[in-house]
Amino acid sequence: MNKAFFTLPIASLFLMGPASANQLDLSQVADDANWVMHMDFDASRSSKIGSFILDKIEGNEEAVERIEKMKTTFGVDMKGFSSLTMFGNGEHKKGIAILTGGLNVKKLIDFAELNESLQTSRVGRHEIHSFNKDKRHSMAFAALKGNVIVGGPDADFVSRGINLVKGKAASREPIGLLGELRQIIAKPGFIAYLDVAKAAKFHDLKEGEAAMVEKIDSAGVVAGETDGELKMAAILKTADEETAKQVEDMVRGMLAMAALSKESDPRLAKILESQSVKRDGNSVNVQIGLSIDAIKEGIEREMDKNI
Repeated sequence: MNKAFFTLPIASLFLMGPASANQLDLSQVADDANWVMHMDFDASRSSKIGSFILDKIEGNEEAVERIEKMKTTFGVDMKGFSSLTMFGNGEHKKGIAILTGGLNVKKLIDFAELNESLQTSRVGRHEIHSFNKDKRHSMAFAALKGNVIVGGPDADFVSRGINLVKGKAASREPIGLLGELRQIIAKPGFIAYLDVAKAAKFHDLKEGEAAMVEKIDSAGVVAGETDGELKMAAILKTADEETAKQVEDMVRGMLAMAALSKESDPRLAKILESQSVKRDGNSVNVQIGLSIDAIKEGIEREMDKNI
């Protein structure tokens, strides 16, 4: 069976979704976080597209066997992943990840112990397993109750993540832009936020890049099924209204080209259902709606070719 059989469905499951109980919880995000990304896997599986993909997989004996083998051999349960939250202040390779569900903790630790660079330390009641400590590509993780894995570049980051999960560390204040995104999709499968101005301070930017960043304040994206569509939306906050007008004009031009392309491209016409761009002062809101039926047809076609 071609690997694409698994790649497309898995990627789709991670991005779609209408309803879930595992939405982003800022109480588990550090107070200095300048970027946040959250994926709700439960929402993805319960969506129309996610349910369709699961039905297709479960209807194929070989696919079911391979997924079961992943579970028994590596402890990876594709149906068990619940949510993933990642965040950081903008420093390169310096962030925290909190994963709920999907991994057999015992098997994960057994595999970790096969790595010669593994070092295990204890913080309170928790063991933190670190790899390649003090090297460029170091990483660490700890397993908590409730099938929660906290990961980071080193033990200090993981320790901070543990405290956040337990409500013992200073957490992020509400982010207004995330609230605006949820007004578009109330319970998204994917949502992300970036404070461009603050995160950029941790990087040495070229002159042109620095000039561009100075004109952008923050940005956010969201995706999920709503109003019978798979909707993707982005909101960009600029430093001034003039820059917002320029961004609005650029996006309108791109969407106009897409609308023209629909006339000569039947596939695009079938999948692209709606598009809009709105500006309110220095805020630009872009939304694109895709046909769920067209996406399901495309997924089915690709999956059938690779079975």
